[in-house]
This record gives sequence, C-alpha cells and structure tokens, in this order.
Amino acid sequence: MADPAAALILVVDDDEAKRYSITKILQKAGYRIRQAVTGGEALRMVAELPDLVVLDVKLPDVSGFEVCRRIKADPVTSEIPVLHMSTTFVDLEDKLQGLEGGADGYLTDVLEPLELIATVKALLRARRAEEAAQISNSQWQATFDAINDGVVLLDREGLVIQVNQAMERIFEAPWDELHGRDFHDLFGLPAGADASPFTRMASSQAREEAEVTRGGRWLHVTVDPLRSARGTPRGALGIVSDVTARRLMEEELRRRAEELATADRRKDEFLAMLAHELRNPLAPIMNCLGLIRREAPPGQVLGLSLEIVERQVKHMSRLLDDLLDVSRFSQGKIQLRKADVDFSAVVAHAVETATPLIQGKQHRLTVRLPEGPLPLHGDPTRLEQVVANLLNNAAKYTNPGGDIRLSVDREGGELALRVADTGIGMSGEMMARVFDLFAQADLSLDRSQGGLGIGLTLARNLVELHGGRIEVRSEGPGRGSEFTVHFPLAEPAPAAVAPPAPAATAATRLRILVVDDHSDSATSLAQLLVSWGHDAGVAPDGPAALRRFSERPCDAVVLDIGLPGMDGFEVAARLRACPDGDRARLIALTGYGQQQDIRRSAESGIDHHLVKPVEQDVLRGLLDDVAASRGLPPDPPPPPG
Repeated sequence: MADPAAALILVVDDDEAKRYSITKILQKAGYRIRQAVTGGEALRMVAELPDLVVLDVKLPDVSGFEVCRRIKADPVTSEIPVLHMSTTFVDLEDKLQGLEGGADGYLTDVLEPLELIATVKALLRARRAEEAAQISNSQWQATFDAINDGVVLLDREGLVIQVNQAMERIFEAPWDELHGRDFHDLFGLPAGADASPFTRMASSQAREEAEVTRGGRWLHVTVDPLRSARGTPRGALGIVSDVTARRLMEEELRRRAEELATADRRKDEFLAMLAHELRNPLAPIMNCLGLIRREAPPGQVLGLSLEIVERQVKHMSRLLDDLLDVSRFSQGKIQLRKADVDFSAVVAHAVETATPLIQGKQHRLTVRLPEGPLPLHGDPTRLEQVVANLLNNAAKYTNPGGDIRLSVDREGGELALRVADTGIGMSGEMMARVFDLFAQADLSLDRSQGGLGIGLTLARNLVELHGGRIEVRSEGPGRGSEFTVHFPLAEPAPAAVAPPAPAATAATRLRILVVDDHSDSATSLAQLLVSWGHDAGVAPDGPAALRRFSERPCDAVVLDIGLPGMDGFEVAARLRACPDGDRARLIALTGYGQQQDIRRSAESGIDHHLVKPVEQDVLRGLLDDVAASRGLPPDPPPPPG
C-alpha cells in the first residue's frame, strides 16, 4: 500500500453537503479522495482498489449494507476496509447489521472531524498490519513449502494444525483433508502406543524419533515439543522424511554384503577343497620318491632327478599352505602357538628351507648374527615362515648369481632382521603395494619368477601378529631391495640343561592299517611302510577299516579324513569304541589342514593330524614313538638309499 498520507479513500454519500464535509476533512488530513453518489457507482469505482471506503448506509439505489456485503464478497476487494457513517441508522440493531455485513467500523454521531480522522487512521493501520501479516505468512508458507521433508504442526492433543506441501505429497492428501487429523491416525498407529513418537514426546518433553511404514514406504518421523515463552507445552513440530530409497539401498547393500560373505565363504571352502585334492596326488609322489631312493641303485642322473622332483613337490606343498594361510587370515582363524624361542635357531631353519631355491639360482647368501641368544616370544614355525618367505622373495627376484644378505641386530628393546638383495628392485608405486595380496613386481607373460604373490602378504600379517612391523626400501628398479622386520625382544629364559638326545633308532616292526580311498596314496604309503620294516595293510573306506581292525587289531592306523560315506572323524570315533581301539595310535593323514579340521580330529580321538604330503621323517618319528611305547625291540635298519 502507498504512504498513509497519500492513501486513496472512496467517499460514498448521496447527501452533497455531507459528502463535501467528509471530503474536506480527509483532504485536509492529507488523503486523496474519490467520490460516489450511488451504490452502483461505488461498486464500479471500488474496482480501482481504494485503500478505504467511507460508506453511507442510506443510498438512493442500493443500501450501504448491500454495497458493503458485495465489496466483502468479491475476493479482489474483500480486504478493503469499509467504514459505515449514518445519522439515520443509529440503533444497535443497525450497527450489528452493518458489522455482520462485513463493515470494519460504524460511526453514528454527528460528524466530528477528529473522530473521523482517528477512525480512518485506525482502520488504515489495521489494514497495513494485516497486509504485513499476510506478506509474512506468505513468506513463511513459501519457506515452509520449500522444505523437502514433510513438516506438520500439532496441537497439544496431537491434532494437525498446519502442514507443508511435502506433507501433502507424502500422504497424497490436500491440506483440508489433513487439517484436524489425529497424528496417530495419519500413521496408522494406535493412540497412546509406545511406538508413537508423539506419545513418547508428550511424556519426555524431548525429541523422539521412530521409523514407520505407510503404504509400502518407510517414513522417518521426528517429533519436537513446542513451548510458550513461559515454557508451558503448546504442541509439537513433526518432521517426516520419506526414507524408502535409503532403506532399499541399505537392504541392497545388506544383500550384497551377504552375497559377498557367501562368495567369500565358498572361496575359502574351494581353497580348502583345492588343497585337499591337490595334496592327494602329491602324497603318493612323495611316497614313491622314498621307495625309489631305497630300492634304486645310486646314480648321478637318477639322484639329480629325484632331488628335482622332491624339491618341486615340497614347493607345491608350500604354495598350498600359503593359499590356506591367506584364507585363514581373511577369516581371522590364524592361531599362534607361542613359546620362548631363540631367533638364531629360527633363522637357521629358515635358511635351510630356502637353500634349495637360493642354490638353484646360484646366489651367494651371507648370514650375520650377533653373539649370544636372541630371545623372542613367538610361534617358531610362523617366525621361520616369515624369514623363509623373505629369503625366497629375494632369491626369486634376483637374477642368477646375485647376492643376498641376511643380518640380525639388537636395536634397543627390539630385534631387527634385514634381508637385502641385488635384485630387480622396485619403484615407489610398487613399494606402496608390495605387501598387498597377489601383488608381484613382474607381471610379464613369461612369469619367470613364478609364485602367487602372497608370500610378502603372509609375512606382514605374521609379523604384525607378533607385535612387530615390516618395512621395505629400494633405490629404484635395478637397484635391489631391503626388507626390515622389527620384533620386540623377550626377556632371556634361564639356561636349562638339555636332556640327552635319544639315540637314532630304526623303525620297529608295527602292524599298521592305511585307510584311504585314493588308491595310489594308500598303496604307495603301504609299500613305503613295508620298506621301513612294518606290516601294512590297506582299507579303501570306513566300513572296510572297521572290519579289518576288528579282525586284526593294529598298533597304528593312518587315516584319511575325506572318505566316502563315513568320513575319517566318524571312523576314528568308531575305532576307539572297538576292542583294543583305545590302545591304537590314530594318525590323520589328509589334505584337510585348517584349524577346524585339526580340532575335529582331536575331538574324534585322533592322536596326530598330519597334512599331505607329509615329511617322511615326521611320520617315521611318530611310528618310532609308537614302537617305543609298545616296548618292542627294534628291527634291523633298512638298507641305505
């Protein structure tokens, strides 16, 4: 609206003198004036939207009451204030009729200029305030409707007072259908239910939240209390978010995670089965190698060939062990068997393990150890695996005739192992991922270095399990590499008097039953046992083994686990229930070598769990123990191989 002093006022009166007086009074006050004599003329001129209409009640054509009613009935002019003035219709009933017709004021006394001006100013102020409120309300509503989430104002009873457009979209209902609805009715919740955030909010007078479903959609509802300036409860503000897309995404992510977990579990099962199936053919190869060494006449070519075959079989066995270790690490199933060890002995065993590869590539190995014991508290087998993996890595990635240096130093409270080589080195990018699974420096088609790219990953994981850390340094491709491992030193253990080493004895004749459905494995192992001087028989499955044992009890049973029908665990349990079954030594010889397999073996009554292909000295040592426990005299030693 224009400046109040320049407000436009329409004066409607058929009395010329009265109309003149009103006009002069208002013009003197600074207002602009338009005049009309009849009701019809007034209705035409009101289309110009004056700021106020001063309207006589008694007009020659249409009564002022009717003119006011028509002005207020038209949405375009309904907000224009109307002031009735009459010296004729002055009764209370007249005033009520005028006010009920929509008039904003009613003057009945003899015209008083000050009263007229004061009344006009009051009506114009009221109109300005109403327009400001409407503008503010429009701005608020625009902001309210711009919110993407549904917003609802509730009274203290939980009835809807106001909603924004998003709320109308969410509930697919216009404002007039939502107004006055009960909050619980909107969401299909029973009134007073604990699941209702409004009920909880009314009790706690604090924010409450809930997720509810409505029409197949997920809605997240937040309810906050509203209070007066004095802190008394006035109602609540609700925010309603349609989180269906998020819930569907979460469900999809959960489904994919389950699929990945299933795929990961199947991968682990596949690796375990792969290791088992690959170990089965390795076992008879190793058995036959032992037989050939004992039976064949010595010769340079044959001896060299046997060494190559044996070395490659052991290499294949180590690869299978590494694959299973990766699977165990991914499942968190690696368990350390810690003891107080001298790291010098660990290094010696690791060097012995890695020597065939180092010598095969004609490398020069230098080992430097400090004087005195190097006490560590760790798993000696796993520590040896770390050192051997580093040596094997150096040997593989160094051209023939290179140099490999292994050194150990005490550095404060730590032990530092360094393995350096003159090999192919690595770039900064390769150093950043050298410990990643399946990472290899040379990915060329010839794959001359071989391997699976998991040795360094296992080394890092094992080092960290021992509370240590591993680092790599290289000055670049062609400049060699150096791996450094730090382990925490342990307190040196008190010196103990070593018991005298048992005298080496030849195998003593035992009655042994080999149970394996893999014919070559069973036959070759039985022949190897016979060559050691034992009496060995074969059973292809569980029922046959139980039948053979009941007919002729054995001193030892070498038992495969993956048997058809009745598995090795059940066979072991049934053997223990047989007469003389409690005195037989049960030895599992299987391709299954995971922790759960070893645990089930122990639970089934199996004394020892060996993984194919077994080191023949290990099996022979166990059988020597069985013979010693029986008190049997030793047989003559077998002829030299």
